Amino acid sequence: MPSKPRVIYWFRTDLRLHDSPALHAALDLKPDCLYPIWCWDPHYVYRARVGPNRWQYLLDCQSDLSSSITKLNKKSKLFVVREAPQTVLPKLFKAWNISHLVFERDTDPYAKERDAKIMELAKEADVEVVATRHGRTLYDPDDLVKANGGKPTMSITQVQHVRWSLRAQVV
Repeated sequence: MPSKPRVIYWFRTDLRLHDSPALHAALDLKPDCLYPIWCWDPHYVYRARVGPNRWQYLLDCQSDLSSSITKLNKKSKLFVVREAPQTVLPKLFKAWNISHLVFERDTDPYAKERDAKIMELAKEADVEVVATRHGRTLYDPDDLVKANGGKPTMSITQVQHVRWSLRAQVV
């Protein structure tokens, strides 16, 4: 393992720089090298039922993100890869001598399964995983379900009711 961290920051659903807890966690490692990447996951590419406007919006967001990264560091950009993260990340761990993988935890069933596999592959490659709890939502979705008696919240009124019990847990 390298003496100073070499980090892959895996952008997924949150394409922000200014207030991303996961990106903050990656930078807190004071990495020697940070590789920002986005994977075109075939699971979503071929199964998502979306129109051309949504695809264009995603492409525009990626382009804007890459430009924003380059403004901060002229030698950097967003690496966009067209391969499943389960197969490409282990290749990148080795090729880039990565010590840490950082991402924001996701809660949908496919993502949980994919992330478990990624964490297993990272462990095999001696790569430490930092998966932050949440960032793009006010409350962790799993915590909301738990606080709502194991049932998903189905309205903003339910979220507002459940949030009080979440606040009580924090205090």
